[in-house]
Amino acid sequence: MDERITNQVLGPVTGEVVQVGHAGSVVVHSAPPARSRYRQWVRQVAPDQLIGRETELAELARFCTAPDDAPAYVWWRAAPWTGKSALLSSFVLSPPDGVRVVSFFVTARSLGDDTREAFVDVVQEQLAEVLGAAKDTEARNLNAVFAEAAAHCRNRGERLVLVVDGLDEDRGASSGGHSIAALLPFPENGLRVIVASRLNPDVPPDVRGDHPLRAPGIERSLAPSPAAVAAKADMEHELDALLHDQEDLLGFLVAARGGLSSDDLAQLTQRRPRAVERVLNSVASRSFTRRPAHWRPHEAPAVFLLGHESLHREAAEALGGELSRYRAAIGEWAAGYRSAGWPPDTPQFLLRGYFRLVQESGDVTALADLAGDPARHERLLDVSGGDLAAMGELDTARAALLESAEPDLVRLITLDTYRDNFRDRNKITPVRLPAVWAALGQFDHAVALAQSMTDPGSRARALLELSGELVRAGQPDRAGQLAEDEHDPELRDCLLAETAVALVHGGKHEAAERIADRVSADHRRRIAAVAEPDFSRAGQLAREISREGLRDRTLGELAVLAAGDVNAAAELAGAVTRDLHRDKTFAEIAQRLVQRGEVERARAFAQEHGASGVLFRLDLTAELAASADPAGALGARAGEIDREHTFVPVLIEFLAAKGRLADIPAVLDSMTNPFARREAVNRFVQALVAAGQADQAFLWAARYPSVHRSARELQGDADQFVFLADALLAVGDRTRARQAAERAEAMTRRPADDPRAAAAIGALSKTVVAAGDVRRAELLAPLVRSERQGLTEIKSLACLLAERGDPRIAGKLIRGVEFWSSMREPVALLARRLRAEGDHAGLARLAEYVRSRVKQPLPDRQFAWHDRRSAIVMLAAVGEPAEIVELVAAFPDEENLGLAIEDAMADLGARGEAAAAVELCGYLDERDVTHARRVLVRGLAAAGHLDQAEAVLETVEADRERERVTLAFLPELAKHDLPRALARTRLVESAEDRARLLVEISAAAPPDERRRLLAEAVGLDHWSVIVPALETDELAGLLDVADRFGALYRQDSPEA
Repeated sequence: MDERITNQVLGPVTGEVVQVGHAGSVVVHSAPPARSRYRQWVRQVAPDQLIGRETELAELARFCTAPDDAPAYVWWRAAPWTGKSALLSSFVLSPPDGVRVVSFFVTARSLGDDTREAFVDVVQEQLAEVLGAAKDTEARNLNAVFAEAAAHCRNRGERLVLVVDGLDEDRGASSGGHSIAALLPFPENGLRVIVASRLNPDVPPDVRGDHPLRAPGIERSLAPSPAAVAAKADMEHELDALLHDQEDLLGFLVAARGGLSSDDLAQLTQRRPRAVERVLNSVASRSFTRRPAHWRPHEAPAVFLLGHESLHREAAEALGGELSRYRAAIGEWAAGYRSAGWPPDTPQFLLRGYFRLVQESGDVTALADLAGDPARHERLLDVSGGDLAAMGELDTARAALLESAEPDLVRLITLDTYRDNFRDRNKITPVRLPAVWAALGQFDHAVALAQSMTDPGSRARALLELSGELVRAGQPDRAGQLAEDEHDPELRDCLLAETAVALVHGGKHEAAERIADRVSADHRRRIAAVAEPDFSRAGQLAREISREGLRDRTLGELAVLAAGDVNAAAELAGAVTRDLHRDKTFAEIAQRLVQRGEVERARAFAQEHGASGVLFRLDLTAELAASADPAGALGARAGEIDREHTFVPVLIEFLAAKGRLADIPAVLDSMTNPFARREAVNRFVQALVAAGQADQAFLWAARYPSVHRSARELQGDADQFVFLADALLAVGDRTRARQAAERAEAMTRRPADDPRAAAAIGALSKTVVAAGDVRRAELLAPLVRSERQGLTEIKSLACLLAERGDPRIAGKLIRGVEFWSSMREPVALLARRLRAEGDHAGLARLAEYVRSRVKQPLPDRQFAWHDRRSAIVMLAAVGEPAEIVELVAAFPDEENLGLAIEDAMADLGARGEAAAAVELCGYLDERDVTHARRVLVRGLAAAGHLDQAEAVLETVEADRERERVTLAFLPELAKHDLPRALARTRLVESAEDRARLLVEISAAAPPDERRRLLAEAVGLDHWSVIVPALETDELAGLLDVADRFGALYRQDSPEA
């Protein structure tokens, strides 16, 4: 009897409906459900039942659904304990039909929920959900996003409504800072705004005069409800009781502004935990609200906050000056855990809420020291499962330092070294590692690790792998939440589809159907195709996918699944449009047949469809089987260029299959290509695990560590242990698999040798050398790469002496160097100094030396042009303009003449010889003129010849060329006119150029402004750019940074 399938579609549908399997109905919602977890918080604010507010709810509904020409703002005002939060939270949870609500409840009883930053974060997240777009984190874009979201809702036949309760609790407005009210949107596209507050607050002064919040007639009064009056009486009675009997417990809760657990309160009040529990569970518990812990909510204790906003306010007023004592006690409590290195039993409040308390205190130094504590970073990683929390603290503290009146440059650099480290180590996390942790049952850690990854492409691939692994591990709800948490709408779509496909493979068709109607049409087709048991029909569905990449991927997956039916598999693979992907699919089908033992069938299939790689492996395996010495076959192929990529993998698989594991190490040791050897080691490790030799597998996974520490190599090192973990999971050894995953993750903590790290190492190396600090020099020495931080010692010493030492000693050193042409920079520096000091005799002696060298016959060798170039530069510093031009005219090497002239410009400029310099520009190619002018203008300005410098600058016509010359001019202008130089600097478009200009200009600024300029430069570029501008005391502080940096980067292995 034929099965009868009945489906139905509920709600209006604008697109197509695709059936997923034969498991049930397809349900399409008219609007996507809200994904924001903020609604969970609103549910805690809302009463179980709203009593006696039918009139007010009806008025709110009329306001939200009124015509567009009706007022767009309403401001409900009420006395404390009126029940406004109960009313608005109930309205938010059950809005009228056709109304889409975005909400924010300002509250001082929960730390961080009373700031502009929290408002922007929460509201932008909800608006992103409305739009199905990535979250915009910028406050300045909020009005535009509201307008876009309102238009989106209007196009769907809905109206967007913003609800903000508690404007009077806004910490920014009460402290004279920037208010939440100033961010409330100007209504467009039918947007409605409902705000609520107490009776007394005025509109904050930073709200524009034409803002609708200032419009007359928008206020409404809310009368107290009987339920609210009764609740007030009960809570006031309980507050009196708490103040009388439990003042310390109440005081700590108010001072901490929520987030303390019963264990935390027991420690702070020095009571037994059970005694605190009795109080919290007594009749007074109505005064408290429980929340799950932010991290590990299923195992960490719940946290408490006061049960009502007014209760918090009245308790704070009643406690008065005692609150400062409680805050100090919390600080001492935190100091104890900090001095202990933030041990494993550190309360979550100290890892989250306490940081916000310090931030609100305004103590920027304490905030930076807390954020820059490496032991805290490790504890945050352990508790949260990733680095996002620590990175967030570093960003917050860094912003506070940058905004402070007197920024601490050393602390700023310290924070940036840790930020760089976090960025590096999360950039090289293996894509497969989060999924491995999920397979091991460490779901929270897996999610946190994937979300912390900083490379967008790797992060996306890791999330997709993790999504499927969570479903296979029996955690489909976590997989769904993983998708809901993603702000990128395209990636969220892919994650939902991946979850549905994994559910289909697991036989959970109904669950897959519930997801299918929430994804794009192409992904719905993919889900339906994978769910279809008839490969012919599945292929038809896959061919209807419009996006080529997704279509080819789906057809390829179906083809491999159909490998048992080679005709169906071949037809599906043949439909793949991209050649490379089609060839790969044919090869995977043939390989699947090999794995099933159907070797001859696989050979025939590979021959028919051109799977040459499979044929090569089959032929090679047969050749090895016939060989008397398979292990020695590698030597016989010594002349083959690609033998390590092609021959060795087959050889290792063959030897492993024959049980000849002892022959494999010699093969691996003979390999020279590190990437091919890594793949070969993976195959050997897999064979060792299968043979029950896990200890040997661990040793071989670590046998060939990377040499150069590039990001690619370090990730490869970690990948080998991920591969090992997967192999151990395949044989059921979860204990050793966890050890392998831990080793892999530890390896990702080793920063890669990238340019930013190199810049840091170079800057710190120069600092410790300048300080003569042997110990720290020894610490950093292993990190120095000669190709990145090489120094010419004699030249550096000569420059130092020429600028700041004894000029006679400097001159003697210069004259004593055999390769005199390498001394052109010290000669120029010494000439400028002698001229500035009026030492004409010394300048004459130096000129005599230079002329003697210039007149010597130049050696007939390949690099003689280097000596000629040096001669021109030195003569420009001490000679006469006519002899300089004469020497240039006689220069025989036109290719390198430009370099020589450019080098001469600085000294001609310093001497005010603009005419001679411009004449020399006539010998340059057009491409070299810009640099020459730049050097000339800087030299003229440095010597105070500003009019000549401006005159040269005015001759530059091309915009980009003018910009480059201006960059050379401004630092010198700053020495004469700092405000003008700064104003022109801030017009420079490139952030990197602005940073370097600020560093140079800072030398001309007063001390306080100098620090602010350098801090601004750090905000624009890497911190190492300001090191040359640091003063002695700041460099001394930087030595401590060297200690921390060395501890971070000097880890040659996870065990180091």
